[in-house]
Amino acid sequence: MHLRHPCLALMGAAIALLGSALLCAAADTPKLQGIYSNMEPSVEQGELIGIEVFILPHIRDDEVAYVALIQFSDGLPTRPQLVDLATRDDGISFSAVHPIEGEIGFKGSIDMEGLSGRFDTLGEVSLPRGESIWQWGASGR
Repeated sequence: MHLRHPCLALMGAAIALLGSALLCAAADTPKLQGIYSNMEPSVEQGELIGIEVFILPHIRDDEVAYVALIQFSDGLPTRPQLVDLATRDDGISFSAVHPIEGEIGFKGSIDMEGLSGRFDTLGEVSLPRGESIWQWGASGR
C-alpha cells in the first residue's frame, strides 16, 4: 500500500528546485577576500612589473572589516603596505603610497573574475583573481 500523495512528490521537487536556485544565487556573489594580481616578470629586462592586492577579513567592533596588503612593482618590488579597505554597496576603495606617484586612491569593484577600478594617477587597472606571484617559486607558473 502506497501512502504518498502525488502532490507531495511535486511539492518536494519544487522545494528542491527553489533551494538549488537560492544556492546558485548565493554562489554568484563574489567574496572580497583573495589575491588579485597582474604582476609579471619581464624575462628580457629582468624586472617585475605590476600590482598585487591581497584582501583579508578581520573583526573590528564586532563586525567584519577588511584590509588589503598592496605591493607595487615598477621594475623592483616595493615593500608591501597594509591599508584599510572601505566597502560600499557600489564597490571598494583604499589609499596607498606608490613609490613614484606618492599617496594615491583606488576606487573599484570585485566580481568573479577579479578586482577592477581606477587608481587616481595610474588610471584603470584590472587584477585577475588567483595566485600571488610569490607562490610560483623558482619554476614560474
